[in-house]
Amino acid sequence: MTLQNGSVISTQSCSGTADKNNNLRWDLSPEEIRHQTQRLILRIKQAYDTVGSLDIGKVCFENTLQVIANAKADYAASRHVLDFPQYVSPCKEVRVASTEADKCLSDFDVEVSMRADVFQRLIALQVNTAILEQLIELRARLAKLLGFSSHANYMLEMTMAKNSENVARFLDELYRRLRPVGEQERQYLLSLKEDDCERRDLDFDGQLYAWDMPYYMNQVEQVKFAVDKDKLIEYFPLEVVTEGLLSIYQDLLGLTFQQVEDAHVWHDSVKLYSVQDSVTGEEIGQFYLDLHPREGKYGHAACFGLQPGCLGHDGNRRMPVAAMVANFTKPTSSWPSLLQHHEVETFFHEFGHVMHELCSRTRYAEFSGTQVETDFVEVPSQMLENWVWEKEPLRRMSRHYKDGSPIPDCLLDKLIASRVANTGLMNLRQIVLSKADQTLHTKDRADTAAEFAKHSKDILGIPATPGTNMTASFSHLAGGYDGQYYSYLWSEVYSMDIFFSRFKKEGILNPKVGREYRRVVLEAGGSVDGMEMLKTFLGREPCQDAFFQCKGLTQTITEQNSH
Repeated sequence: MTLQNGSVISTQSCSGTADKNNNLRWDLSPEEIRHQTQRLILRIKQAYDTVGSLDIGKVCFENTLQVIANAKADYAASRHVLDFPQYVSPCKEVRVASTEADKCLSDFDVEVSMRADVFQRLIALQVNTAILEQLIELRARLAKLLGFSSHANYMLEMTMAKNSENVARFLDELYRRLRPVGEQERQYLLSLKEDDCERRDLDFDGQLYAWDMPYYMNQVEQVKFAVDKDKLIEYFPLEVVTEGLLSIYQDLLGLTFQQVEDAHVWHDSVKLYSVQDSVTGEEIGQFYLDLHPREGKYGHAACFGLQPGCLGHDGNRRMPVAAMVANFTKPTSSWPSLLQHHEVETFFHEFGHVMHELCSRTRYAEFSGTQVETDFVEVPSQMLENWVWEKEPLRRMSRHYKDGSPIPDCLLDKLIASRVANTGLMNLRQIVLSKADQTLHTKDRADTAAEFAKHSKDILGIPATPGTNMTASFSHLAGGYDGQYYSYLWSEVYSMDIFFSRFKKEGILNPKVGREYRRVVLEAGGSVDGMEMLKTFLGREPCQDAFFQCKGLTQTITEQNSH
């Protein structure tokens, strides 16, 4: 066993520590996996039953939250020895048993999360509402002291939207056009629930509730868009995806990537690349790829800007440097690293941020790379996600890990079609959250539960669960997106406008369009307002039509371009 500092010790010499700190077993037989899965489900269910049977008047931290926390710790520690072997075991029977265990445990996850008895005990301990409502009042007072009419307008002054009135118009127009498809989807979910009630001999009251939504939306994906994810993953080995992704970005943006040999890096699995302009040969930046998990590493996927691309005090340009950090499954000697399609999408998204960091050529550091308006920062990377939903680029970054064969057309067609699953309801829910955020932050004080309940019923057609307050656990309201949650929808709408109006129309791998995009959008960083960049690249005012085309609605970009 080799440690990171280069010293070598035998596994025997550390066996005592391993026995105490690492109880994970990787030699379970298929039958043992099945047996332990059922035992784990029973054990966790008993803990939740204990909480669910408590007298509500006697709930406290120790007999409720602590019991559930202990159960979750047990579940997290025990689950992965059962569901992880499906990705790495050399034995087919073990992989099959592990896949079955994963499905069993995923179904159990839904069951546990839908328990009304446990839920009622938890909300009896709720304290976040008072804190949030006090925070809203304090933010409103601060905004008034600074000369703003509301906290939302204070937060929005330096964004593309500029003020709460523009955000309201944006959300209202989005709602107007999404409402019909959302209503169709809601009626379809109701029909699934009605059929379900009939099969189970239950009363059907003609209403969808919050707890129905995840279950029946998942049913839609299974019934209408049946993508065999276990089969699909076999066509996305990490090495093939990386090779294809880097090739696409190079061709599209007029760049050349070269791996730096013997580079100074923080771990031997990290790779450093030099980026040159493919025409001039000028080195414009460098990026690190740190793609596999290890102990103590950041647990998500993200781009980190490490050195800004700006002018130094001597007038010379500083070379931008960025790192992409992810946690894709590490390969073994007998099994490659295979990615789920959503991980391929994440890879494309985060690498889009890397390109934004490296291609920027600004004078000042504070405008370099992704230092742009909050409601524009995701536009470039969201735009580039579209490539993982198109056949040509998908074929370039995929092939079967065993024989190199391409993804079958039938599987590829189902994957691409699945992009529009539940699109109306999911986007209407984003409007609900955006409207709630805006409402709370354009008032001096607010009844947070009542405001969310009103928007949920009016926009989504789903009543809020009595006695609950979703906003009390809406972390974005206290995590830096207060007054700006609309940014997620705003960015997606305009990223779709860029893709469909230019790339989809003129060629998704058209280097001329790609280089113009690099020059107008990426090089400018935050030195030009996002709206001005969009107008320049699109040749017109941006609009929402492409967003609806992507969501499978009828109006096409052709109609828009004919005006």
